[in-house]
Amino acid sequence: MSIHIDRFEDEIHLLLAERGKEYFDAHQVLMLQETTEGWTAVIEGKETYQVILQGHDVITQWDCTCPFEHGPVCKHIAAVFYAVREAIQINIANASGEIDRWIDDVSPDVVRRILKIEARKHDDVRAAIYKEMKSEK
Repeated sequence: MSIHIDRFEDEIHLLLAERGKEYFDAHQVLMLQETTEGWTAVIEGKETYQVILQGHDVITQWDCTCPFEHGPVCKHIAAVFYAVREAIQINIANASGEIDRWIDDVSPDVVRRILKIEARKHDDVRAAIYKEMKSEK
């Protein structure tokens, strides 16, 4: 069985897709990384689980370290499917220049809000802001 990342909701149980979306929306998909073979991610839930997907936009194999035994896809894998689809869409938007156009057209308040959110989540963003602002003074 293979699952196309653009249509995975049609291929998995509705309840698992919904639970996966909840995990994705709650930012519980951590450390999503594209590899030469596919994708890896860590899922933070009651415990921490690792998900490995074989394939990039067509997933041919998947595995999760959780104990789920009631079907081929658990909620953690579904959450990673959502994250992978978003990562692919972001890459396409970036490659086409769409993100640069959005940045050029966005209001300063939106940029400030995004920057504050990202600075809270990422040490490297905080460090870059600190260095840039320190040099301005």
